[in-house]
Amino acid sequence: MAALTSRHPFNLYYSGGEYVKICGSQDGYFPDFGHHIVNEMGGIWLHPIKLLDGFWLKVTDLDRGIAVWSRADGFTNEPWGTRFDYDHGLGHIPVQIDRMQFAPELEKGMTAHYRLHAYGKGVTRLRLELLARTDLRPVWFSDEIGILGGARDEAQVLTPRRVLVKDSDHEWYAMIGSDLPGEEIAVGPELYGPEFTAGNGCGVAYAAEIELAEREEFEFRLIVAGSYVSREACEQSYQAIEAGHGAMLEEKRRLYEQVQRRAELSVEGEDRFTEMFKWVKWNNQWLVQTVDGVGRGLTAGGPTYPWWFGCDNTYSLQGVLAVGDAQLAKDTLNLILEKSEEANGNGRIVHEVTTMGAVSNPGNTQETAHYITFLWEIFSWTGDEELLRRHYEYAVKGIEWLLGEMDPDGDLFPSGYGIIEIAGLNMELIDSAVYTAQALKAMAKMSGYLGDLERTAKYEELADRASRAVNEVFWMEEEGLFADAVASKRDIAPKVDYMVSLAEQQGLSGYRDYVENLLETADQDEHDQGWLLNKNWVIVTPMEAGIADPQKAERALRTMRSSTFIGEYGTYLAGIYQQGTMTISTGVHAVAEAANGYPDQALELLERMGRSFSRVLPGSFSEMSPDYGCVVQAWTIYAMAVPVVRHFFGIHPAAYEKKLILAPKLPRAWEGRSCELKQVVVGDAEFDIRLKEVDGHLHAVIHNPGGWQVEVQWDGMTKISQGTRIEVIM
Repeated sequence: MAALTSRHPFNLYYSGGEYVKICGSQDGYFPDFGHHIVNEMGGIWLHPIKLLDGFWLKVTDLDRGIAVWSRADGFTNEPWGTRFDYDHGLGHIPVQIDRMQFAPELEKGMTAHYRLHAYGKGVTRLRLELLARTDLRPVWFSDEIGILGGARDEAQVLTPRRVLVKDSDHEWYAMIGSDLPGEEIAVGPELYGPEFTAGNGCGVAYAAEIELAEREEFEFRLIVAGSYVSREACEQSYQAIEAGHGAMLEEKRRLYEQVQRRAELSVEGEDRFTEMFKWVKWNNQWLVQTVDGVGRGLTAGGPTYPWWFGCDNTYSLQGVLAVGDAQLAKDTLNLILEKSEEANGNGRIVHEVTTMGAVSNPGNTQETAHYITFLWEIFSWTGDEELLRRHYEYAVKGIEWLLGEMDPDGDLFPSGYGIIEIAGLNMELIDSAVYTAQALKAMAKMSGYLGDLERTAKYEELADRASRAVNEVFWMEEEGLFADAVASKRDIAPKVDYMVSLAEQQGLSGYRDYVENLLETADQDEHDQGWLLNKNWVIVTPMEAGIADPQKAERALRTMRSSTFIGEYGTYLAGIYQQGTMTISTGVHAVAEAANGYPDQALELLERMGRSFSRVLPGSFSEMSPDYGCVVQAWTIYAMAVPVVRHFFGIHPAAYEKKLILAPKLPRAWEGRSCELKQVVVGDAEFDIRLKEVDGHLHAVIHNPGGWQVEVQWDGMTKISQGTRIEVIM
């Protein structure tokens, strides 16, 4: 008999401001889940601490004798917050309820607004019980640096409608209040709602009895505020939200309208694609996290990875720049640098930083190279020389670390883990090699700009050697692909049993035969050679980074267009397994296609990725396509924005020269259609760009109010102008 499996037994949502994040299920509940902190990744977080496990509303019809913990029938995801509709879930109680909740963008708290609408004949008498449960505890990995949550949460009733809760061992506070009428209140660790939640928290319950005439409405609010510093700070946040929640909501709506207008995409006849593009920009705003005393930056994903990563951000921030949020890119890069200096100091870029400021992994090889490459990217978009100088010296150290400690054999292929973090595969990997070659090219540009000419010549020579080495050593002529890794037979043989066990765990049969065949046909034991161990998606990075020789790039991309590598939702994480797909694997593959002149294939990959849009959380892509993992993932902005902005529209910024190069490669599906990008931000300038391809000719209109030099390239022709309105047909 056939069976079907779900990886998400409940559909989650994730929303918030820059301080507070809210995560629950789309039925309005707050189930325990998560593995970093077992069963504690949901609820309401004021990073680096958790405030609440959740909150629930019980409704009792006093005349009909019906009592239910309200469960939502409908869920609406707004850019600025979330809404829940309750009707049939209330049984036969003749009341409909709307719940709207949001976290102010720059305040340490949140509010939930309930509106009840009575539709029964005569008077409906109700008892309402609003229960919240605290769970003041620190973020994951805090115990490793000696920070443990207290034994209990201690509650103090300030008024019948306001309670302050403190962690017994720390200055961590949550304040919970409501404007429900009356003075009935209950407080205690034994109080739970419809869900039993783990932890040493405390329940706070407010109750009231009301009467509603037919069609009468009744409204009330829950307000939550917190502090990881002091009681006074918690009280100030509560008072600010209580007095100003209406203005804060309008302010937040305006912010999301601004996010929408930056790099606003419009492609005639492509409403769904442009809708996805818009939502990915909003998704990213949900992931911005500020922690006083630590920093501000883009976190990796919610709810599973709500902290900062070196690797994720070197991808994500490319998309962030493309959609015009340079400040977020700068803030994040500065945070990663500061933590790398603190934890390492030798040029190595950290992998993972929690919101407590703790570094849980000092860094994989790939992300140091990728960070250096991105440094030139952010300088090209912003022209911020102060930022460049601030990071340059650490980047110099980073190159020395890559080609010194991590490259003992001097072949320009640093060893260690890359983005594919599979235990045992810490060898000379393709992504680390490619991004090191790309980093050397970036260092040559940076050192040249800064006048460090002795290093410029050195980096240029190393970049050329490293690029040639990738093409010579990683290339597998018979397969028409680049290898996953370079190693000797002697290095691979001891890893076989472990790799086979991983394959068997995933239900893959025949993998031992595959690897043993590779070993049998390999060269001498000590000779380094390429290995296609898993056909991981990162073998597309030579094409993404522009390192692959053109003929090799064309052949490898053609080979990777097969069903071995591409499934219904995009590019598999590994062609051998053909199981998992991520927006990053699909996105990098799409960038590789577009960068090498194949926009049609890039668009086809993005359309496959688009099949997972809204599958779990309306308006979002899951981390794992189509429907599991984090419900929102930062590097999806790379997957959507970089192919579109940098390649389809062909935007190549040089903000340090007040120059913009426009070299579009539009997909054939968009031929004859008006394609617009408005408010493209480069440095201190903004551009509106409208393109249309008609019978092989480009019709372009560029609004250039700053009078920058704009260079339009099309079909071997170039036109240059500094006009404030540029119109060309080429």
